[in-house]
Amino acid sequence: MLSRKEQKFIKSLKVKKYRMREKCFLIEGTKNVQELLNSDFEVEMVIGTEQFFSQNLKSGNHRNEIVMPDLLSQLGTFKTNEDVLAVARMQDFNLKTLSFDDHLFVLDGVGDPGNMGTIIRTLDWFGFDQLVCSSDCAEFYHPKVINSTMGSFTRVKVVSCDLEEFYQQNRLPVYAADMEGIHLSHLNSKSPSVLVMGSESHGVGEITKKNIKERITIPRYGHAESLNVGIATGIIAGHLRMAKK
Repeated sequence: MLSRKEQKFIKSLKVKKYRMREKCFLIEGTKNVQELLNSDFEVEMVIGTEQFFSQNLKSGNHRNEIVMPDLLSQLGTFKTNEDVLAVARMQDFNLKTLSFDDHLFVLDGVGDPGNMGTIIRTLDWFGFDQLVCSSDCAEFYHPKVINSTMGSFTRVKVVSCDLEEFYQQNRLPVYAADMEGIHLSHLNSKSPSVLVMGSESHGVGEITKKNIKERITIPRYGHAESLNVGIATGIIAGHLRMAKK
């Protein structure tokens, strides 16, 4: 049975400063929790309904607690949660863990958690397992980011860093998505490169602008003013994979 102190702890993980202090984060919903349990993340506890546990294995070193659905909704961020949530420990990904053997996507100032989660899920679909984020991007462990990845957070290593430090370490050509630039088809997909996606309102930042080799553009055939950054990332990721075949 969860004590009031434990319930307070779980609820506190909705707030960034407590996540950072405890080095723990929330994972909600059956799909995300199942992916978590099959990953190398350290799981602290799984809190679920009796129905969830009747259909899912309880194996592992983590603690399992059966609760009513109304308590799940109070503990997490979902308005209604009929299944499960979990608490896991954060992993420390940094610039030293990066590999430059494949194309590497960078988010520069992408502050919307939903967009970041969609991008992580999209990169996982196309087989990209790394993502670099500027320090002013949405926080990787934000519940909205984790929830919208649909489990892909377990397979894509997200490094949050000062982009100036990243560019000092980087040795790959840097391309930035922009409304004006060379046609996407001219991008060399065979050699690894860095693809930078900026915010929809401001584009990439000044530090990135100093390190760009070329700007690339997804051609527009209709009349929409711009593309959502998640959609744009998917188009570029798909181009890189398909053109490489």
